[in-house]
Amino acid sequence: MLGSITLPRRAAEVASARRFVAKTLGDRPETATALLLTSEAVTNSVIHTDGPTVTVVVIEIPTGLRLEITDGGAATVPTIHGGCDLREDRRGVFLLRQLSARCGFNADESGLTYWFEL
Repeated sequence: MLGSITLPRRAAEVASARRFVAKTLGDRPETATALLLTSEAVTNSVIHTDGPTVTVVVIEIPTGLRLEITDGGAATVPTIHGGCDLREDRRGVFLLRQLSARCGFNADESGLTYWFEL
């Protein structure tokens, strides 16, 4: 594990999550994509869950990097939404799936962890 941070589940903390990932990864080739996808995943946690915190974990794996975003969970699971290609919202899961090598989520009674690998 390269690092982890637990933040209050507030919109203002999305920037804190990005700063943490930027500092943790430095100038790796994957950093820009990791920052974008972290923003999307943490924003989804802020919008769609009720728990008090969001935790971001950065792990080095044999094939690259794995980032995990854990929150309190919700009644729904991450989903790609259809609709207008020009809209600015509801594209987070789409971006996570398109820009990561692999991604998914684990949900149980303790919460939801969305993960992606680069």
